Amino acid sequence: MFSYQRPLKRLVVYLLNAFLFIILGVYPIYAQAVSFRVDQNKVRLIIPPAGSQTGIIKIYNQSNDILKVKVYLEDWKYAQANDGSKDFFPANTTPLSCAGWITFSPSEFSIPPYGIQNVSYTVRVPQEAKGGRYAVLFFETSYMKEKAFLIGDELKSGAFLNIRLGSLFYVEVKGSVKRDARIDSFSVAFNPDKKELSIRGELKNTGNADITTAATFHIMDQKGIVHARGEFNSIYILPGDKAPISASWSQPLLPGKYDLVLTLNLGKSLEETSSGRGPIITKEADLEIGSNTEVVSVGQLK
Repeated sequence: MFSYQRPLKRLVVYLLNAFLFIILGVYPIYAQAVSFRVDQNKVRLIIPPAGSQTGIIKIYNQSNDILKVKVYLEDWKYAQANDGSKDFFPANTTPLSCAGWITFSPSEFSIPPYGIQNVSYTVRVPQEAKGGRYAVLFFETSYMKEKAFLIGDELKSGAFLNIRLGSLFYVEVKGSVKRDARIDSFSVAFNPDKKELSIRGELKNTGNADITTAATFHIMDQKGIVHARGEFNSIYILPGDKAPISASWSQPLLPGKYDLVLTLNLGKSLEETSSGRGPIITKEADLEIGSNTEVVSVGQLK
């Protein structure tokens, strides 16, 4: 059956807006969703001491509105969630900040509908600098989330929402970067509830640059035959930080002695941005499995 309810509702809204416009001089304002993007979410640079490098970041307006954009620097660190998310701080307030090395232009601009704006940056590295340093260049705009009414020159209602996108800067001082890590609190145990072998540890960044890991394990017998293999969770840590790593194996292992081999690629982030390759660390430990699939003994990683 045809319903007049929806057409009537639209008619009421139309008449109400017409009444506000004609009788009261109240103008309804409708805002569309803002859509814009930057062409570089990550900027990874390798610059020698006392050297500099310039570049351009493009900002694309993907909406049919004019966007007013403000540009500014902040610091960032990996969040404790250890999933690659980040926390942000005022510029030059974290120990590994390079916000003071970066200049950019322009700091404010407007982009026409579906237009493009170039923002130029220069990174200057001090002579005494070493290791990795980090900052983020934010591009922020705002739009009206809800409908508002304009009476004369005064906005009576409505909600504005700030939106910002960032380009993360990873700056490495050429010839001084050391990527290294160690595994603390290493353990291997059989979990009877889940019926799986659990491998755990805590990875600490002992170098002077950021680390994103891709880590694996395999368990092989005395003849070199592999009986188990798997992957650890990805780790994102800055120098001095640490994060838990874990992996599991759900198939039963026969009683006997094995070699447990851990392989850690510490340069995954370099490969993702085609900036090079990082060091690969291999650690081994003796492992003995009992008749009830329990872990009889685990040796020290070496």
